[in-house]
Amino acid sequence: MNLTRRNLLAGLGGTAVAGGLGAAVYGVVTDSADERPSALVAGSLLSVASQVPGATVEAHGSVAVRQLIRDGLRDPDAVALADPRLFEGIATTVTAFATNALVVAYNPESGHADAIRDDWTSAVQRSTVAVGRTDPAVDPLGYRTVMALDLAARDDLLDADRALGNARILPETDLANVLERGDLDAAFVYRNMAVERDLPYVTLSDRIDFSSPDRADSYARAAYDLDDRTVRGQPIRYAATALTDAGQQWVDRLTDGHERLRTAGFGVPESYPEALG
Repeated sequence: MNLTRRNLLAGLGGTAVAGGLGAAVYGVVTDSADERPSALVAGSLLSVASQVPGATVEAHGSVAVRQLIRDGLRDPDAVALADPRLFEGIATTVTAFATNALVVAYNPESGHADAIRDDWTSAVQRSTVAVGRTDPAVDPLGYRTVMALDLAARDDLLDADRALGNARILPETDLANVLERGDLDAAFVYRNMAVERDLPYVTLSDRIDFSSPDRADSYARAAYDLDDRTVRGQPIRYAATALTDAGQQWVDRLTDGHERLRTAGFGVPESYPEALG
């Protein structure tokens, strides 16, 4: 899928619409007169980033964030993404501050809840089960879902094409909302997205959930082609950087907030925060 400027704006679906008094974005309303630094973050970081004082926060898929900045459509003071590789062309030094895992969350009121919990690989292939995922051209959650299903198929656990074809594509910042209100039975999400909403979830094998540094070589067997690069499977890491002096204090608060991140369902290794680049 070509993520052109026009496609990107259309894909944001009016979530960044300028208005007379402010701009409405996913989950956040910011006043145009607000002089605080601005932070542009991955969709899965929206809840925890909004708890960090000192900046207005706007969230989109990390690939979309990268292109918004490179196209000059956004000029944030701070950026936090779900894949450090996406900082190429934006920043040379970034700070890794959290990890995560891919899981299958489900609605406990769904009539398929037991089937999903007992055998998620079969459940997500059934046309009667409403499954959600995100767009791999717009965010890492999307391409990690594609790669996880590829790895699962290599182990003969499921038919990846069938599972992908059965899943409805939604924005990262909307996916958990749609699941929570009952319009989906299950969704491929990051662990923190389920934890933050107290949604039950199925823990996937670390062979496919991108949580284990020890399995980096195995994860790299899977790949996804973006517009300007091919990304290979890697353990999930989040990273942040300040693009202006005004954004540095907010980045420090985000990356040093270990308890806040762990409570939200992220992993924080003892060595973090860690400079990369």
